Parts: sequence; C-alpha cells; structure tokens
Amino acid sequence: MKEIAFLLLALFGGFVGSLMSGGSLITLFILTLLEMPTKMAVGTLKMVIAILTLVSSIIYLKNGILKNMRPVYILTFSSILGSYLGSFFLLAIPEKPAKIVVAGFLLIGAYFTLSGEEEKDPRLKGNLWQAVVGLTIGFYIGVLGIASTLILISAIHLFLSLDMLEANAVAKGIIFVNNFIAFLNYASQDSVNYSLGILLAFPIIIGSWVGAKTAIKIGPKKLKVVFFITVLLTLFKVLQELLPF
Repeated sequence: MKEIAFLLLALFGGFVGSLMSGGSLITLFILTLLEMPTKMAVGTLKMVIAILTLVSSIIYLKNGILKNMRPVYILTFSSILGSYLGSFFLLAIPEKPAKIVVAGFLLIGAYFTLSGEEEKDPRLKGNLWQAVVGLTIGFYIGVLGIASTLILISAIHLFLSLDMLEANAVAKGIIFVNNFIAFLNYASQDSVNYSLGILLAFPIIIGSWVGAKTAIKIGPKKLKVVFFITVLLTLFKVLQELLPF
C-alpha cells in the first residue's frame, strides 16, 4: 500500500513539475520518507528531475512551443557557467537572508509577470545580454536554488519577453541540462540509487507528459494563473520558515 502511495505521489510530482514547478520538492519528500542518506537522496533526485524535464522539453519541442532555439542554447550554456561559479558562494550566504532574497525575487517576478500586457520585443536584446541573463540565472541556481523554476520562468518572461508557455518550456530545458550535469557528478561518486530512480521514473514520465500536454492545452494566459498560485504557495512556505507563526 505504501509503495502504491509513493508511486501516485511521484505521478503527481511529474505532473506539477512539468506543468509549472514543485516536482523536485515532492520527489525529495518521497526520498526523505524512505530514509535515504542525504547525498544519495540528492543524487537520485537529480536523476529523476533530469528525466522529468527531458520529457517536458521534448513535448514542448515537438509541439512547436520552442520556436527559436538560439536563446535556449545561449541561456543554457551560460547558466551552466553561472551555476558553477555560484556553487563557490553557496556557504557564504546564511539560510535566513537567502530565503528573504528568494521571497523578494518571487514577488518581483510575480508582479512583472501578472501586470500589464505582453511585450512583443525582448527588453534585453542581443546574444550578449541573453548570456548575461543566463549567467545570472545559473549563478542563482548555484548559490540558492530555492524555487529555481519559478525564478527562471520570471526572468525569462521579464527580460526576453517570451509568453508564459514558452518561458516555461525554455526553463525546463535549462533545468534539464543543469540537473543532468549534477547527476553525472553524483553518479561518479556512487551517490545515485538507480533502482529507486528508475522505479520513480515511470510515474514521473507519465505525469510529466500529462503536465506538459495540459500546459499546452490551457495556453499562456491560463498558465499565468497557475504560475501565480504556485508563487503564492511557495511564498507561504518560505515566509512560514522565516516568521514565527
């Protein structure tokens, strides 16, 4: 019975992770309940999230959501460098200030995403500016990583003026590459539980497929509502940890 509950939870994690964000938190919750060592849990998580975002990226690509792949390549490769540099500063930021930064980023991202009309032209034009955005995004992932999918979508939507659906698709591609590289690192240290990862991958793939299809079906405008709700839930969780209720 417990095994079925875990698989259903993984299915849900794949769905919400592909639709918007939250798959990694649900997957990590499952791995924590199984009392897996921390490094092994994180390594297995990287494997599962790489699979989730790969499936999402393929579906978005096949359905023509990623119309222009050049920004994807620039953002992805520059984010890898940023993530590598950011990891050196991981221990430099205390946890409480880090969460305040996350809450601030989410509020700013939500405001610019939900207010006003869609911009037709990118606010930051040119390969160099796109590389700067990717470097900054990667640095954030390397240093904090909390709610990184929501921060990614906000930044891509804000600076490159992509609609919510395309911003979500680009974000999934970036997260896939970053998680796959991290997975290879953990795998080289024998810190991945392959049998459990593969077991969780089956419901994750199904959930991811349904989530991506749902995002495409509801379109950018309704996806904004999903984004807003996800941001509110994430903010509530962050503020709950910051403030004594």
